[in-house]
Amino acid sequence: MAARHLNYYEYDRDATIECSCGWSGRCSAGEDFFREVLDVTCPRCDTMLMVVAYPTHEDTRAAAAAGNEQAIEDLAQVESRERFLAAAKASELKEPGQLPDLDGDDLVIDWDFLEVDANQTDGEIDRWTVLRLDGEEIFREAAYWEGINRFEAVIRILREKYGSRLAELRPTESSWLYLLGDYLWADGKVKALNAELADYRQAVTPDESA
Repeated sequence: MAARHLNYYEYDRDATIECSCGWSGRCSAGEDFFREVLDVTCPRCDTMLMVVAYPTHEDTRAAAAAGNEQAIEDLAQVESRERFLAAAKASELKEPGQLPDLDGDDLVIDWDFLEVDANQTDGEIDRWTVLRLDGEEIFREAAYWEGINRFEAVIRILREKYGSRLAELRPTESSWLYLLGDYLWADGKVKALNAELADYRQAVTPDESA
C-alpha cells in the first residue's frame, strides 16, 4: 500500500483514513512530525499511509488566493516571517569593513545572545547575536535559531579582518541554546572552527623558541 502524498492545505487531520490491516481512524491518530514533513502511519501495523509536505510561502499564498481558510489565516504569519528575514539579512555581517579596528594580539571575541522585549523594538528583530570584546559590543546582527552556519560565516569574516590576531570566537553560556538548537553536533563544529584558528595562528606566528 503506497503512501499518499498531499499538499499541506489538502490535508485534513480530522478525516478518516483506513489501512490494509483493517485499522481505521482519524489521520491525527497516526501523525508524526518531522523537520520537513509530517507522516501519518497506522497505529496498529506502522504502515506509512500519508506524507504531507509543510507549505512554502508560495503554497500559502496560492491556497489563500484560492480561498482556503487556513491559508488565509496563515498569510499574516508568512508576511511577518518575510519581513523578519529581510531585516535579518540586512543586519548581517557581510564584510571585514563593517568591523572596527581592534588592538591586541590575542583577540577572544564573544558570540553573545541578547533578547529584547518585542514591544520595545521599532523593527522586526528582537533576538540578536552580539559580538563583544572584553564586554564591549563591536557588532550585532539578527540571531538565527540553529545559527551554526552564521557562526561559521562570521568567524571567516573576523579572521579576514584580524588575521592571526584572532584567537577565538567564543559562544557565551546564554548563546548556546539558540546557536545549537536541535543541532547537537554543532558543538563539535564550533570547536573545529576554533581549532582551525589555532592552527592558522601557529602557522603564521614565528616560533620564538627556534
